[in-house]
Amino acid sequence: MRVVAGCWRGRRLETPRGDKTRPTSDRVKESLFSILGPRLVGQRIVDLCCGSGGLGIEALSRGAAHVTFVDTSFAALQSVRANLSALEAEKESRLVVRGDAVSWLRRFLIAGEGNVWILADPPYEDETGLKLAALAFSQPDRILGLVLEHALDMSPECPEGWTCDLRRYGRTTLSILEHSS
Repeated sequence: MRVVAGCWRGRRLETPRGDKTRPTSDRVKESLFSILGPRLVGQRIVDLCCGSGGLGIEALSRGAAHVTFVDTSFAALQSVRANLSALEAEKESRLVVRGDAVSWLRRFLIAGEGNVWILADPPYEDETGLKLAALAFSQPDRILGLVLEHALDMSPECPEGWTCDLRRYGRTTLSILEHSS
């Protein structure tokens, strides 16, 4: 796995051993960030179910102002920290948090935080992605957009006031959800 573009283009990223983490392929990352373009430049990003941090690191490499990395796996977060250290990412531009994505996002929103883009790559076999989408949909004034990587049968229904762009890449489906008002 590598950083596709930006200031760290071509740099390799460490991933945790084993099969508990499913890194986003370079092809999917390249397509996603081509679609999002400059919308993430200067923005605060939350990388939920971050694994080794590939999506958040790609966002930083392309000009995001700050990324918060959230995952339950200690091994995954060790990889995130190692990757950020190897890239010499500024400490002010990142925060690494161990926690459940849904619980963390709920607390984040209750605390009045917002104006963020969420990048989420939850396990395909459970409903974490649907729960994250429901939370985002409930707070359109605080969530600028949500990118959800999921299996096709776990696509969230897009409520009124949101635009949903669905893209398929083999077994991977991306839902790019933005508040449209």
